[in-house]
Amino acid sequence: MSDRYVIEALLRPAVELNTAVVSACASYVCVTAPWAIALAPSVSYVMAGALGIFAIKRTREGLRVLRYRRNIRRLPRYVMTSRQVPVSQMKLFLGKGFLWEQRHTQRLLDTLRPEVARYVNPSWVYQAARRVEQRQEYRFPTLCRLLAS
Repeated sequence: MSDRYVIEALLRPAVELNTAVVSACASYVCVTAPWAIALAPSVSYVMAGALGIFAIKRTREGLRVLRYRRNIRRLPRYVMTSRQVPVSQMKLFLGKGFLWEQRHTQRLLDTLRPEVARYVNPSWVYQAARRVEQRQEYRFPTLCRLLAS
């Protein structure tokens, strides 16, 4: 993944992890068996270092994609007491906001594409838990409190 492009594509499989594993394995082979890939020992250590750095870079990029996919369904926790709510006759407090930029528009449009629905929509386990919680709210209140958290 490259950060030099304006358009980001984070709702996709983290294919960077594949190249990270291959690079890490190649780095290991360079250190343990340089003769297997016809390298001199002095050159093999340099290659192992370069491949190790590349593996770390690709791992970080892949984890960034996974983190984005995981957090797309989750809102950050926002809690305030009634004393912290600002009171004014002139303005209405709607909550914590942020500056809407082009990347937010792009991310919103990315979530509307049908091929990324599995990353955005709740899983079947989550939906089943919500259904159980809704049906059994009064029969099993302890179970519903556990499912809600």
